[in-house]
Amino acid sequence: MKLLIDIGNTSAKLAIGDGDEIVHFERLSEPWSDAFARLMADYDIEKCVVSSVAAPDPDLDAALDALKLRNGVVRLKYDTPCPVKPIIGVPEGYGTDRLAADMGAVMQDAVHTLLIIDAGTCITYDLLSRDGEMLGGVISAGVQLRLNAMHEHTALLPQFAAEDDAPVIAMNTKDCMMSGAVNGAKYEMEGYVRRIMKDYPDLRIFVTGGNIYEFADDIKPRITQDPQLVLRGLNIL
Repeated sequence: MKLLIDIGNTSAKLAIGDGDEIVHFERLSEPWSDAFARLMADYDIEKCVVSSVAAPDPDLDAALDALKLRNGVVRLKYDTPCPVKPIIGVPEGYGTDRLAADMGAVMQDAVHTLLIIDAGTCITYDLLSRDGEMLGGVISAGVQLRLNAMHEHTALLPQFAAEDDAPVIAMNTKDCMMSGAVNGAKYEMEGYVRRIMKDYPDLRIFVTGGNIYEFADDIKPRITQDPQLVLRGLNIL
């Protein structure tokens, strides 16, 4: 079994991979050493795979060193090869969470042009050709960042936590802001999908991240929503 660690900008996620399956998932809520000790007691862990876009963490490094796993610890880097199909042209400094999500998508569909959307703190878009070539990407503000910006850069708009759903047109300040953030993010994604489909008619889309969206009927059949896409990518390493 593998211990999978995905460290993002706002939280750290831990999972256990058993073969092709993710059999356990949690968000870190205790010191690394305590979490590892508990998981090691519950699962026969042979290997650990880590993706991090956060600052170096000495406590994590010490806890990983103490594991003494049979197959060691793999830290995902921009040039780590994808076992399923080569992903070509990954730029240096590319976020490892994005690369892991790309690998998770290629694992599930290695024959189409792929658009991988990760709606987290930021919303990232990665476009991969059928041959695995990195064609480019986009980064925009995520839902919570949009809400934060409205509050921080105005005098009167309150601070709200992101929600999963919002009315299209609203009658109070909270719902108006939530519509702009939540629906704005959704319509942005739909707009990118429709525009890219014009150039790549075979396009297939994978969406991951903290929010689940109900997409329009004309693009919905092409979309796979997979909250564990990053972890699936880590699990194949």
